[in-house]
Amino acid sequence: MVISAHKRPVSPAIGNKTAAYKNGDVTVKRPKPNEPMYPLAPPFRQTPGPVVVPQSYLQRLILERWEVELKSCEQAKKLQLSEMVPGPALTLLQANLQRLIVERWEAEVRRCEEAKRAQLLELVLAAHGISRLV
Repeated sequence: MVISAHKRPVSPAIGNKTAAYKNGDVTVKRPKPNEPMYPLAPPFRQTPGPVVVPQSYLQRLILERWEVELKSCEQAKKLQLSEMVPGPALTLLQANLQRLIVERWEAEVRRCEEAKRAQLLELVLAAHGISRLV
């Protein structure tokens, strides 16, 4: 393999650039672009104002969301209970496992109910201008 010491000129396909050679290194100076740089200047990055919606609409969204969550909990509980092989006589181990499944999903339902109540309370407090409890 032959390494040439010949310095090749910069390709015209590179565009409007100037190249300079210093001690065998190529330095390319590119012109400043005329396109906008990101992040954009303030008029373009302002966040839009809050959307005004009725409190009843937000309340309905919260209730619908948690209803779906509660239904999925019930379906998961039924599915886990149906996966247990029913036998002619329920063994002690199967009975304990069934009890654990029911307790776990009931705890999940209670957690969902508490979260739903907390979100509805936040909505009522926000409607009265209370954004923080101290």
